[in-house]
Amino acid sequence: MADSNPVTMRRLLPEPGIVSVDVAYSVTHRHRHAERPWIIMCMIASADGALALDGRAEGLGNATDRAAFLHLHRSTDAVLVGAATVRAGDVYTPLAAPRQLFVVSHSGELGAHGSHLRASPTTNVVSGDVADIVRRISGNTCLLEGGAVLNGQMLAAGLVDEVCLTYAPRFVSADSTRIAFGPPASREPWRLAQLCVDDEGFLFARYEHGRHHATV
Repeated sequence: MADSNPVTMRRLLPEPGIVSVDVAYSVTHRHRHAERPWIIMCMIASADGALALDGRAEGLGNATDRAAFLHLHRSTDAVLVGAATVRAGDVYTPLAAPRQLFVVSHSGELGAHGSHLRASPTTNVVSGDVADIVRRISGNTCLLEGGAVLNGQMLAAGLVDEVCLTYAPRFVSADSTRIAFGPPASREPWRLAQLCVDDEGFLFARYEHGRHHATV
């Protein structure tokens, strides 16, 4: 479990008040399904829906967003990420057992930024149908960190239980990928379980799939 995080934000829903990042992004009440973990997708987007600024998602974020991401990254039981995200230069380090990192790659190529991951016994380079992949993941919770193609596949397959989405007060306008790309996602409803805001105007939303009862 991640250490207590002093970064705070103002919660608007469900109960207004000042909350710390580790409280706002707690995964304590998320439970495993019969065949797979509870899957949380964590992404950031500009106000007009862009995934990145100058090719990097980090260009959209701020300290609060980074703290929220790191809390989820450290407190979930597993991490699932596409190889393109690893190759793009996002810094990934091997996870300490029993936590597991799953990198989805059809070619097996992780690039210079991901080559060090192969030596770790907690890293799994996988390919195939996403439903089969998530059945291999143990633990209660798994953090889905993108990219857009993997997000799209997971949403279309109905495998995402929760989306933690930061809205950055930026307008990119350029030809930028959205947070999910690919086959149409399920039309089943989602519920806004929590909404927070920080002093810089970033909005932090947690959406839960309509098949679940409230967990926030």
